[in-house]
Amino acid sequence: MIKSLVVAFNFIVVLILSNIFGSVSITQNIPDSVEAGQQFTVTVTIDKSNIGAFGRYQLVLPNGFEVKAKDSNGGAFSFSNQKLRIQWLTLPYDDRFTISFEITVPATADGEFPLNSTFAYIQDNSPAIKEVPTHTLTVKGSESVEDLTAVNTYNYKGIRMKEIDCIRQKPYMNEDNEIIVNLLVVNKVGINEFGKIQEQIPRGYKAIAVRSKNAMFTNNGRILKFMWMQFPPDEHFVVTYKLIRTEDIPNQVFIIKGELTYTRNERNQMTDIAERNVDLEEFAEDELVVDNSPMPIEDDKKKNDLLDAGDQFTGTTYVSNETDKSKNEELKERTAYYEQTLKNYAENTGKTNIIDQTNQYSDQSSQSYQETNYSITNSNGVTYRVQVAAGHKLVDDSYFRRLKLNEYVQIEIHQGWHKYTVGSHTVYKGARDHRNQIWQSTSINDAFVCAYNDGQRITVQEALMIANQKWYK
Repeated sequence: MIKSLVVAFNFIVVLILSNIFGSVSITQNIPDSVEAGQQFTVTVTIDKSNIGAFGRYQLVLPNGFEVKAKDSNGGAFSFSNQKLRIQWLTLPYDDRFTISFEITVPATADGEFPLNSTFAYIQDNSPAIKEVPTHTLTVKGSESVEDLTAVNTYNYKGIRMKEIDCIRQKPYMNEDNEIIVNLLVVNKVGINEFGKIQEQIPRGYKAIAVRSKNAMFTNNGRILKFMWMQFPPDEHFVVTYKLIRTEDIPNQVFIIKGELTYTRNERNQMTDIAERNVDLEEFAEDELVVDNSPMPIEDDKKKNDLLDAGDQFTGTTYVSNETDKSKNEELKERTAYYEQTLKNYAENTGKTNIIDQTNQYSDQSSQSYQETNYSITNSNGVTYRVQVAAGHKLVDDSYFRRLKLNEYVQIEIHQGWHKYTVGSHTVYKGARDHRNQIWQSTSINDAFVCAYNDGQRITVQEALMIANQKWYK
């Protein structure tokens, strides 16, 4: 009897201590050393135990380091002022989950660099921060740094370009009502390794290659790619695609964003594609000349010019330079929705410190909401989510609260519908269990599992085949 009481007492003590001291743990997989100019993937496993409210992972990177999202597990990804942040209004359903991202080391880096990270969360209605031990990253300087920095720059019809660069001619309409997009690639250093052009096109269009320069061309949803296992040997060439409207989406801002990725000296490098008012239909070779005067500093607004007033296309709405206030009305609407979601969550839970405590939890920029919360976070491989609603118009978080759903709801536009999903699982069974839990605890009785491959929606059957997983009722 006494022995049983002792065992029970010890169990209770262990349980209490685990709730107080062992509720959150962070495990990071970061290499100890890399070479300058190299890219590497970081995976972070967060064991949150039974915490389900707000959470934010933050990593401070040295100057010059860049980072791109890979799998944010439903969180809002942002990177500004050398701070990487992944933030959740409601943490993922699983007690243990993983996020990942890709860090690019500048080619001129050399020496030891500290990487400091923290995980902030809400526990017992109070903010808490889990500090992760500093990781020291050793960067081995490149032996050819001078070769990477001492390069020529070029001028083409008044447009400045680097030795490896890409510009986009402003899209124009041809006689068949097709939108033509020309891209000029400059390859003055003669790289012949892997190369890729990737562009994100507006909603309601499909892309068809016109000139591909022997590239493998794909168009999956809004993403199109020209890919070469070996970059064309030409010092400069033009590729072309056309956009055909498949759906009329009113009041859409017509913007194309793209990037050129290439491998040089076994290192992946990337440059943004700038849009310019220049004719690339016929390339004038004698007008591409060396110009080593200082390159002008360009801001993101100039790199991604909107269409001029004379470039209005059927089914889209142009934005003139004179109406700055109306440039991002659609994006502002999305941003306001998420800001209001954060405020409503704080008011309804009494956790006002999420908003007003030294701006600790609410310093996401509107841009990060625009770019991440309105589409499924990019992730590698097969993932599963639970769809809880779909509609042609946006609804705010109060709609889901009325249905007793208190999870972070992510929105994507798919086939003309706003689709609302929760959770993120790498195994189908986990998503199935999540769906069943929603059936039992909310008023949503038609939730179902949906699947993605590399961030693109596919059927669950396809996902199961790709991942070699079993189906469960």
